[in-house]
Amino acid sequence: MIETKKTFCRFCHVFCGLEVDVEKNRVVGVRGDHDNPVSEGYTCPKGRAEHERINHPDRLRVSQKKVDGQFVDIDSSRAIEEIGDKLRAIIDEHGPESVAVYVGCGGHRTSAGGPWYIAKWLEAFGSPRLYTSLTIDSPSLIIAYDRLFGGPLPLGVFDIEHADCALFVATNPVVSHHWTMPQSNPFTRLKKALNRGMKLVVIDPRKCDVAERAHVHLQVKPGEDASLLACLIREIIDNKWYDAEYVNHYVSGFDELYEAVKPFTLQYTEHRTTCAASDIVEAARIFATAKSGAAASGTGLHMARHQNLTTQLVQTLNALCGRFDRRGGMARIAGTLGPKLPSEGNSPLPVSMRTEQRSRVRDIQGITGLFGYQEMPTNTLADEILTPGKGQVKALIVNGGNPALVFSDTDHTLKALEELDLLVVNDLFMSATARHSDYVMAVTHPFERVDIPMLSDNYYPFSFNQYSEKMVEPQDDVIEEWEFFWRVAQRMGSGFSLPGIDADDAPTADEVIRALTPSARISLQELKDAPASGRVYDAGIPEVGGVIPDMIGHADRRLAAGHPEVIAELSEVYAEPVLIGGAYREGQNFDFRLITYRMPEVYCTTGNNLPSLRRKRQYNPALMSREDMARLSLSDEDLVTIESGHGKIEAVVECSDKVARGTIGLAHGWGDPADPRPTREKGSNVQQLIPRDVDFDKVTGLAQQSAFAVNVYPV
Repeated sequence: MIETKKTFCRFCHVFCGLEVDVEKNRVVGVRGDHDNPVSEGYTCPKGRAEHERINHPDRLRVSQKKVDGQFVDIDSSRAIEEIGDKLRAIIDEHGPESVAVYVGCGGHRTSAGGPWYIAKWLEAFGSPRLYTSLTIDSPSLIIAYDRLFGGPLPLGVFDIEHADCALFVATNPVVSHHWTMPQSNPFTRLKKALNRGMKLVVIDPRKCDVAERAHVHLQVKPGEDASLLACLIREIIDNKWYDAEYVNHYVSGFDELYEAVKPFTLQYTEHRTTCAASDIVEAARIFATAKSGAAASGTGLHMARHQNLTTQLVQTLNALCGRFDRRGGMARIAGTLGPKLPSEGNSPLPVSMRTEQRSRVRDIQGITGLFGYQEMPTNTLADEILTPGKGQVKALIVNGGNPALVFSDTDHTLKALEELDLLVVNDLFMSATARHSDYVMAVTHPFERVDIPMLSDNYYPFSFNQYSEKMVEPQDDVIEEWEFFWRVAQRMGSGFSLPGIDADDAPTADEVIRALTPSARISLQELKDAPASGRVYDAGIPEVGGVIPDMIGHADRRLAAGHPEVIAELSEVYAEPVLIGGAYREGQNFDFRLITYRMPEVYCTTGNNLPSLRRKRQYNPALMSREDMARLSLSDEDLVTIESGHGKIEAVVECSDKVARGTIGLAHGWGDPADPRPTREKGSNVQQLIPRDVDFDKVTGLAQQSAFAVNVYPV
């Protein structure tokens, strides 16, 4: 007999409500939960394929150990003993900094074992070596917060249901489920907003889903967002469309910013960005003259050229137009797992966004991530492994990630993985990274553990939470990620513990969640007692008031629109040559710029092995304009070679009316170099084109992973 249970999806960061059909302890069907007040029955194809992931014949049911180059089954308890002993020996010989953990996208979607937990695990024996996927795609958010706000501010959600205008820059929330959308049920929320009259402006080199619905789509030349955003700011100031009262009260550096953007005239910007001057003016007018609204950016901007500057300029538009801490603008969610802010009398959060730790290679400063823990720049990790000396990384644990496919400079990354004294991977499958490991720990599927959506607690469209029981009992010898780290710490004798839990205890997941949320205003027991589809708290809308200016971290309690680093980088942008084609520098010969984008069938590197999703896409096509395909005498599904200044790959080309001439679109997360299948079956690995140590950002260490110069040749 089939039993239907309620839970939430953990395929990505959105946590849509699900109904799960279970028969004889086996998941036999998954669909959206219409009783979930956030997602309202919405799911994407990936979420509906979760029954394929949990039941996949290739799923690891027993942990693996590499012996003489071959993987053999190993009991999880025995593996933990061996790993703990090896880590202890490595620390004793090389010091605590020799042990690192990389937490990928999958590792963020477990409340008990997420990076907030692993940061404490590393801290117990003195290692600062936490690396996460944040510093692969969006560390510019941290730098923008630091420059503009002077620290973290709880203004992370776009109050779209009360907005008169939205500006999305290099993000496609219909597919990416961008947090600031808000993300759950994105198309329906966007459609409702447009139907009631909200205006939509989109800046994107690709005519993505939201761009197709935009009142103005600025199809910017890849990599030229800084010039376009500077011109928008100039137009808003020149036409006095900015909120003068808000600026006078809450913004500093206005005059310095204006002087810095003056060179970005309409004529200059039209030539550099290929956007029509009339469209630029109209976009500026629509956004700035709306009574409410907000601008938000995504990874398409955060991974491209001048990402720290462009991310801040998007936020500067909000500052100039009075969109922070206002109804219909950037607001806050009280959440359930922390204290609720009063409406007045608040103070800046005592958190430094840039840490004292610096990488040994390229001297990049660490950051404090979006969830309060300190982390190091991931783009330096391979070199930290390969560079001898004090602090060399000798052991790496990969939790829910796949560095072999997502780190820049693939060959260098693979070399680093092979050089480690110990590599442990926690995963559901034998991933591209796992194949290089010494141990692969078979972990539970999300449906096999209790959980809450901790990652999104402050990013729902309103205060909401949901406790999920296990849908099925785990079979075979699989282990939860948090339990792996806990038991390894006990074997190491590191003394790792949590509030209320002694280091020698054997806690439950519930006890770990309670210990990680000591300030929760809604207790875990209350969440467990709530309806299975979750519960809405407070008024069901984002909160405003009490943040601006109270919580601004700068001494003058003003938003630093004219921060010196921003002014300096604007001058650098204007000094760059304006070239035809894909090149950024004189003397280079490139015809195209390659952008990356998200595909609805996969999330990062997850999903391309599931049957229902593979029927839609077996590879990541290289999108090219009709004009460019005709010029190169190409047809759909032809093989091409894409070559950058660093490497070259094979790809399958596809005609697309969504990209302009001179632009190539190719998604990340495909094309394992060790996979013997042809490109038409495994896809293409973008990261083989991207150097780790050329054109990297000097502040965050991020490699330029989008809008980079390439050439394309028929095979």
